[in-house]
Amino acid sequence: MNKKHQILNAAAKLFATQGFDGTTTLQIATEAGVTEPLIYYHFKGKDELFTSILQTAFEKYFTRLENLPRRTTIQFVQIANLINLHFAIVDEMPNETFLVMNTCPVKLNDPDHVCRANVDRQKEWLTGYLTQCLEEGIRRQEFVEMPIAPTVELLIGVISGLTRRRALKLDSNRQVRTATIDFCRRALQAVDAKS
Repeated sequence: MNKKHQILNAAAKLFATQGFDGTTTLQIATEAGVTEPLIYYHFKGKDELFTSILQTAFEKYFTRLENLPRRTTIQFVQIANLINLHFAIVDEMPNETFLVMNTCPVKLNDPDHVCRANVDRQKEWLTGYLTQCLEEGIRRQEFVEMPIAPTVELLIGVISGLTRRRALKLDSNRQVRTATIDFCRRALQAVDAKS
């Protein structure tokens, strides 16, 4: 791992546990095993470092979304994969997802903040992906007939809400992932669809 990544990881950990204001660049340097001037070599200051953590987390998230399989023999597998991905992201990047979920809601009115563009991009991506899944599932008669747009909004709300609860450490029940997938399967699939 290069020094810049060490700094990002250390800062994410400290910001998530101590808060932005409670964390100093000296603490970050110590945690990262680097000198404090090296932080300022890579970042103008704490604000830019924090923004970089958020942007890096979003980039990793979107890369994972883009790598989801788009062609599956059963459409529900794509929805299950999407749900699993969101739980996995929180498990794999707990500090970064905590910071995103804690920071972005209060920054959504700022059109220049890193959260605004990425939350818009997320909504657009999820809407397109889920719309395609539902339309194809209905066409194949795997899913029951349903109004697509509100069902997509509902699924995004479920996924976002559960991801937020897990990221903010409000939910640690390991069975929620399975229960979510089972619930969505029962709600969407036609009686004779096989999975």
